[in-house]
Amino acid sequence: MTFSLPCAWRGRRARLLTSLPMLLVLAACATTEFTPPKADLAPKFDGAAPARKATGPWWQSFRDRSLDGLIAQGLARNLSIEEAVAVIDEAQAGVGLARAADLPQVQAGASASRGDQQGTGIRETSSGTLSTSWMIDIFGGNRANRAAAIAELEAAKLSKEAAEQAVTASIALAYIDLRYYQQSLALTRQSITSRRETLKMTRAMDELGQATRLDVLQAEQAVAQAEADLPRLEMGADQALNKLATLTASRTAVLRPALQKSTNQPNAQFKPSVGLPAEVIRARPDVAIAERQYAAAVARVGVAEAAFWPSVSLSGSITPTNIRRGGSLTSWALGPQINLPIFEGGANKARLSAAESRAVQAQTRWKATVLKGIEEVENGLSAYNRGSSNVAAQRKLVNTAQETVSLSREAWTGGQSDFFTVLDAERNVLTARSALAAAQRDHAAGYVALSIAAAAPIR
Repeated sequence: MTFSLPCAWRGRRARLLTSLPMLLVLAACATTEFTPPKADLAPKFDGAAPARKATGPWWQSFRDRSLDGLIAQGLARNLSIEEAVAVIDEAQAGVGLARAADLPQVQAGASASRGDQQGTGIRETSSGTLSTSWMIDIFGGNRANRAAAIAELEAAKLSKEAAEQAVTASIALAYIDLRYYQQSLALTRQSITSRRETLKMTRAMDELGQATRLDVLQAEQAVAQAEADLPRLEMGADQALNKLATLTASRTAVLRPALQKSTNQPNAQFKPSVGLPAEVIRARPDVAIAERQYAAAVARVGVAEAAFWPSVSLSGSITPTNIRRGGSLTSWALGPQINLPIFEGGANKARLSAAESRAVQAQTRWKATVLKGIEEVENGLSAYNRGSSNVAAQRKLVNTAQETVSLSREAWTGGQSDFFTVLDAERNVLTARSALAAAQRDHAAGYVALSIAAAAPIR
């Protein structure tokens, strides 16, 4: 991509302006051309599984009808998507305005008068005027402006796709959080039930002289600690539900009955679809948006370059005049008009320099967006792959902790250990179960993040 005129340098513009035939020859090379940028990418992602062709929207891997319904509602009603649609409408209007510059401008007018201007009697006069003008786009200013508007429209359409991706990801993550907090609440309530049973047993043993008052107080403290954690988890569940209501443009009171019943935490049934780096970057809407914005910025350089050259317009008018008792008169005019931008005080040069700078900025943003996209995919692969190992490890820890609780209770009731062993075992099993729930949440969230980073389909 080049920002300079390939057929002439700017130092000769003043002399070229004196020769219209020469200007017509230069017209073909006065528009800056845009060359799509290319990135130097690795042949494959580090740690990526073999590419797999997606068979549907990425969230269907969870096999969760509630999530499917929420995402469908969000795509139909989310306000961010509605705003993106309005941006598309605005960009389409911009394209229409740019195209209108290539069409002849036609104006019509009429007038009538009655009076005695020279003392010769009252005269009535009526006339109509039809005039037209057409700016001939010799040096491509209008073409460049139209190209910029079209690129901006394409970027707006891609922005809607990006908004849809963001909405689906946000809904999925909020749903994953909701199910995590519901699972944590269920685990905490189960732990409270178990600790109350331990407290009941401790009181009975205290009455028989087989336990101490300290044992009873410690059992009561264990129950209170678990109960104190409930409000935090309930608040987290409420916040996740409220977020889902916002994302789907619904109300919490409407969603709560359908989502209040706790179900299993979301678990993807198959791995995310991750293609080659070149395929992923080509499919990511944020990269495509940056590329279209870059194209628009280059086209704006063409608009600034065209301002250095003369503008040629063809205009004409016809005015028939009817004079009562005096006949009629028709006047017309037709001819070209050339405007020479000779004395601009350096304004055109400054505008061109600014346009070139904006194009360089857009190119840099595109490069940064590509690097960010690669980073997000690599981070997503790392988190997802390690998340699977973490879930497996936490499951083993839960099984071990549950067995420890059973053995510690048997040892305590048999007088082979103290009460501290039972309390520690109960705390450990709740911690292990909570850690497993958190690992499952992180693994599901990693699937979402990787799917979005790898530009997995949403339709």
